Amino acid sequence: MLKAVIFDLDGVIADSHPIHEAAWKALLTEQGIDPAAIDVDFLYAGHPRREILIHYLGALSDPLIERLGRRKDELYFRAAEKLAPKPGIPRVLCELQAAGIALAVATSAGRIRTEETLAKFAISHRFSAVVSGNDVRAAKPAPDIFLLAASKLRVMCEKVVVVEDSVAGVQAARAAGMRCLGYAPPERLSTLLQAGADEVIAEFPPDALQYLRRLLERDPQTKASRRAGIAVRQRD
Repeated sequence: MLKAVIFDLDGVIADSHPIHEAAWKALLTEQGIDPAAIDVDFLYAGHPRREILIHYLGALSDPLIERLGRRKDELYFRAAEKLAPKPGIPRVLCELQAAGIALAVATSAGRIRTEETLAKFAISHRFSAVVSGNDVRAAKPAPDIFLLAASKLRVMCEKVVVVEDSVAGVQAARAAGMRCLGYAPPERLSTLLQAGADEVIAEFPPDALQYLRRLLERDPQTKASRRAGIAVRQRD
């Protein structure tokens, strides 16, 4: 029986990827990286900020990583007034909470930005737990962040569905022993399936509660055939 749903923040609750992408491109261009060499898929894969900086700029000292991180935050917040929730998310949260489903946020983002984003959308009260990247040592794809969220909600992992949009997030959810729904634009759904998502969607169905209940209760042995069918429908 479904007891809880854990949501990622960026790309799941918040339609923030375009803002992050612009901020990363501006920062890396300032550091001499050719914009044409910036792999957007790598940015969306769920890597921690430190890994992204080292991937593009090589070995960096901790003080320099911290300084570049502050600069990236500055570039992000300049455009943050354009930030909006993903379509349908407020409705889904309201529906799940009304049904008594416990809700949590588990994100690699920092706590301040996470709380500011939830407050901006006026949805902070929907969540019984908020776990940020500041709260765990090991980032996704390690399962720590989801295990901590489930602990705060006091629910067993097998009663949880995680909603994620990144490869690292899907891998973390599966490592935690939780069902995972991949939620992303159509062009990225096959990547989430390959990462291990149980199912993928580009938008939530009208009855999100029943959909998530069926996803949790489905026989795991039917997963392969269902994933194959979903993949075909996404290509059509």
